[in-house]
Amino acid sequence: MDITTKIKRSKLLYYVYYYVMSGLVNLYKLFLKPDGKLMLFVCYGGRHYSDSTRVIYEAMLKDERFKDYIIYWAFKNPEKYPFIPNTVNVNSLKYFNIALRARVWVTNVIVERALNFKGINTYYMHTTHGVLCKLDGKDAIDSANFRTLSTFKWDCCFASSDIEKYVYAGMFGIPIGKMHVIGMPKNDILVHYTEDYRSELRKRIGIPEGKKAILYAPTFREEANFKEVFDVDVNLWKQNLGDDYVLLYRAHPVISSDTKQNNDFFIDVTNYEVVEDIMIASDLLVSDYSGIIFDYCIMDKPIFLWPYDYDKYNAIRGLYFDIRKELLYKEDQGELTKVIKEADFKKVVEEYVIPFKNKYETEYGNATSKALDLIYNNIQ
Repeated sequence: MDITTKIKRSKLLYYVYYYVMSGLVNLYKLFLKPDGKLMLFVCYGGRHYSDSTRVIYEAMLKDERFKDYIIYWAFKNPEKYPFIPNTVNVNSLKYFNIALRARVWVTNVIVERALNFKGINTYYMHTTHGVLCKLDGKDAIDSANFRTLSTFKWDCCFASSDIEKYVYAGMFGIPIGKMHVIGMPKNDILVHYTEDYRSELRKRIGIPEGKKAILYAPTFREEANFKEVFDVDVNLWKQNLGDDYVLLYRAHPVISSDTKQNNDFFIDVTNYEVVEDIMIASDLLVSDYSGIIFDYCIMDKPIFLWPYDYDKYNAIRGLYFDIRKELLYKEDQGELTKVIKEADFKKVVEEYVIPFKNKYETEYGNATSKALDLIYNNIQ
């Protein structure tokens, strides 16, 4: 067990870490000067180069307004990303040096490493990444394995609807005026992709010609301590759906997942960085309480729920609403596969997915340019 896991699991260790390290970082800040041309990007705590952070970064590289800025990406394993000019180890002293001096932070989770500090003159953009269904932030402090003393110091936070705006403002304890209902930059591609691009992705992923692809993307379980819970009976799914479908499995990005052996029915796409590509390549989604549901509905493709542990999950983590009342679901995976096999997809989309989208995803398609405008207008 590494030190990070030990701190996450121990209330005492976390409190010691939080107060001691926060004090040291804020003391160190007194000896630094801000850099008005420095930016820092962090995605899922340094685990990935993906999500809205990636989309904003790649658009920023093409935007003349930001040509004079030095942009750093922080990773747990920077050597995995040789194509990015400026990287830093998220657990290094250099990371804190850059973070404290940077004019802009962009992240989909947090930059502070679960501590209490902010840069000397930093504009802090939080893109969010999809947490609406399950409790998070201040609302989830009492749930298993969710421990933070941090306050959320964001200068702006994104939402895709007024419902999300008020939920996020409450869960993170930030003023409603800092919420911007512009959608998520990562989702712009879900509106603008071409069929040629989709065909290219399906070949790249290995989806056989003539087969429909089911994307199974569950959230993580608190009680599993950030380890994988894989309850799929692959043989059962193959027996019921194998003639016409393949199953794409995507583990949640914050957990430790063992790569599964691919075969003619099952394809593990967990290590494919850009989940939006997998969403585009797939034909339907199966999930539970994951934020991916809210992104996926933008494409007007079928969505099915498999909330097999609803009562347990709700007791441990907590949910804002009963998502089973919103979308078509089955708790037994045998029944679920039969429903998928027999379903009229057009009817599923019309009766469930589109009303869901109209309720929870009212803004989408042009978030990236709006995010860049927000950054530029607030750092001048």
